[in-house]
Amino acid sequence: MVKALAVHSYKGGTGKTSISANLAALYAAQGYNVCLLDYDFKAPSIQVLFKTKIRNTLNDFLEEKCEISDALHDVSKKYQMKGRLYVGFAGASTDSMREMMTKDRRWEMKALQRTLSAKNKLGDELRADYLIFDTSPGVSYSSINALATSDFVILVSKMDEFDMEGTKEMVHGIYDSLGRKTGLLLNRIPTEQFPLGAGQKELEEAMARTFNLPFLGVIPCYCDIQVNGGKYLFSVEQPKHPFSQELSEVIKRVDQQLKAI
Repeated sequence: MVKALAVHSYKGGTGKTSISANLAALYAAQGYNVCLLDYDFKAPSIQVLFKTKIRNTLNDFLEEKCEISDALHDVSKKYQMKGRLYVGFAGASTDSMREMMTKDRRWEMKALQRTLSAKNKLGDELRADYLIFDTSPGVSYSSINALATSDFVILVSKMDEFDMEGTKEMVHGIYDSLGRKTGLLLNRIPTEQFPLGAGQKELEEAMARTFNLPFLGVIPCYCDIQVNGGKYLFSVEQPKHPFSQELSEVIKRVDQQLKAI
């Protein structure tokens, strides 16, 4: 069965989209069939990373204008993956984003049904092993739909007080009510805050206690990734970079959690 992951955060600027895309690429590089869906309809950006000519969008799929397979773009050959990597893009035009903001609850309930159905179809028709949602930060219908469809949530946070406090509130207010198993990933940690040696284990244990969640890892703020600014997929172009290696360790921890579900 396809395993669905949602990458979510309390607020923007955590590096959530970069993590989503690079995780998908790492899974595909290992030989898995992966579908990456951009469910950040308010500020879609995955198309910047993949630079692919877009036919149908996920907006079209949710509007019942096409099937989920018609909204996917196979980028496997472009990146020479062992497995298949399919990407579904959200509409990036101003009109598309504005239209998504006007949807009512009834429409979103239908969108949830479409999303749940798509998960099954991707497993049956494309033999997908993993489905990864890049979500809107905070609480929105599209994010809730992605979380409700997922088997596991990767909650990405920085270490500033605003993000940490908001993340704690979201864990208790949303994830607990949805009953979704969640793991915490700290990202873009400044060098002066990044723990070394035994300090990293102490940080992991402290965060696990604070959030009452499994800890997935801590990734420093790499200046070269910030300078890269979405020019290419880091895990593909620089597989030996510490960022790529650390995400590979995150995958191992996520898979351990999935096996326990």
